[in-house]
Amino acid sequence: MKKWKIILGSLLLFIVLAISGVYLYIYLTTKHADQEIDKVIHQSGIPKDQVIVIQKTECNFPSVSLGYEWFTKKITTKKDYANWKKLVQTNHRFLNGQRLTDKNKEKLNSPVNCELIYYFSYSNYTKKVDARYVPATKAKEVKSKFAYTLLDSALVVD
Repeated sequence: MKKWKIILGSLLLFIVLAISGVYLYIYLTTKHADQEIDKVIHQSGIPKDQVIVIQKTECNFPSVSLGYEWFTKKITTKKDYANWKKLVQTNHRFLNGQRLTDKNKEKLNSPVNCELIYYFSYSNYTKKVDARYVPATKAKEVKSKFAYTLLDSALVVD
């Protein structure tokens, strides 16, 4: 009986250590990805005090193997939020085409609902940050819609 307790205890310890190792790996790689994304944000000239995080850096797994993850982060800025709010109130429509009504007017009170988004993706495989404007915007429209221009070396154009 004592032998089984040792075997089960060892097996349980191994499982706990393996799961803890995976969580530690995810935590550390997410933290690294967040730092790399923040570098691109800074290099794009977006001041830290202007950034409004819509979605914190998240880890995504395309397969069960570690090492091929990608990390995404969505932000807007205080200037973009104010511009979006003004644009929606002027046009009486959200950028997605939905009409502005009394029922959905409260969406304008939260920057998390802002539709002018800077979308960043960091690949753990390529060690590269890609950036996009959401909604997808032509080069001519970027300056009229967005307050900041993303770093050209990170920009992905659809």
